[in-house]
Amino acid sequence: MGTRRAASSCGVWLLACGLAAACAGGGAGHNPAHPSGLSPRDTRIVHEECPVEESGVLAEDVNGDGHPDRRTVSEGGRLMCRALDFNFDGVVDAWLYFDAAGKVRRRESDYDRDGRIDEVAIYKDGVLQERDRATTLSGKLDTWQHYQNGKVASAERDSNGDEYVDQWWEYPDQRSADCPLIHSDVNGDGRPDPGATVDVCKDHYVPSGRDGEKAPGEGEGRQGVSDVPTEVDPAAGPAAPNAEAPEGDPASGAGADQAVPPKAGGGKK
Repeated sequence: MGTRRAASSCGVWLLACGLAAACAGGGAGHNPAHPSGLSPRDTRIVHEECPVEESGVLAEDVNGDGHPDRRTVSEGGRLMCRALDFNFDGVVDAWLYFDAAGKVRRRESDYDRDGRIDEVAIYKDGVLQERDRATTLSGKLDTWQHYQNGKVASAERDSNGDEYVDQWWEYPDQRSADCPLIHSDVNGDGRPDPGATVDVCKDHYVPSGRDGEKAPGEGEGRQGVSDVPTEVDPAAGPAAPNAEAPEGDPASGAGADQAVPPKAGGGKK
């Protein structure tokens, strides 16, 4: 398999999805017999166990209210997993899991504060490889993002909830992550169709670096895209100082998960 922002959740992701839906004609409902013969995607959101209620767990009260806000599980001296409550409401907002070297290998995030996971991020040697997301808050995955060298490189999306991919997000070199090309499957054959591609920043695109990198000429009087909303790193949200994992965790510090398309808000799960 495979952010906390109520206000900005209708940013570039919703804009781009709306444009692509208009191009593709929309659609809804489950499609058990896909014309392409493809198998449906596994859209389950699976929570990996982290036994934070067991004895011996390190519980830390960051804000001094008498309730643990960060709980860490270790085994034989090895860091295993950690639960974080960023807004001190008693509900875990993020789960971190570590490999044998102590680097983050997995992160699960709950962005709408309902106690259920909305996103699973997979890391290798502490570097982000994949994000599997439930962008509509429907309780199942609909978007699969793929990363190279920690930068978003491509994405697949089930835009109508039938468990089959019908959109492919491409991030050309030298473009901001807010300016993807979105290819859509209009006729239901499981492949992108000619004429069904949306260029999110076609009319006002200026090359800029992706995920914090500078493009040639940037900072020399050239302006990047400013009228397309961008996502704020969830880990840099309402957490109090020291509420995140220790310094060096690539999944907990600002800049670890930057520049990805924000998810659209939706109905409760």
